[in-house]
Amino acid sequence: MHYLFRRRGLLGAALGLGLLAGCGSSGTSVEPAIPSAVVNDLINLSNQDAAPLLLNRGFIYRPGGVRGIIVVRQSAQQYLAFERNCPYQPYDACARVSMDRSGFFLVDSCCTSRFDPSNGLVTSGPARRPLRQYTTSVNGNLLYITN
Repeated sequence: MHYLFRRRGLLGAALGLGLLAGCGSSGTSVEPAIPSAVVNDLINLSNQDAAPLLLNRGFIYRPGGVRGIIVVRQSAQQYLAFERNCPYQPYDACARVSMDRSGFFLVDSCCTSRFDPSNGLVTSGPARRPLRQYTTSVNGNLLYITN
């Protein structure tokens, strides 16, 4: 019995390694990673520039990150900040995400990928990865965005 257990354990390990070795080698191209950038931004929510963030689903664009940052208000205490660099072909000059006029999704006009503004997940298009999300924290009227 001990021999059988060891044999099954080795077989399972070999199968697991085989599956891991097969990952990513199916011939499909892998999306390159978005370049990294240091993000350390502070927004005074009482400033006129931040007025759109007074309402839920309000948003503003900020400098920083790789191609800019989009900040979206979920509630008075919850804000989301996403990298505007689209994860699909991020080195293309036009790979920049913006809020759609409807305000219901983020879109890259270059590849037409769409993203959910409440979590950054892909909803359609060729992109496979979600938008890079930055950490946000609120302290009084100050919104901190960091990575």
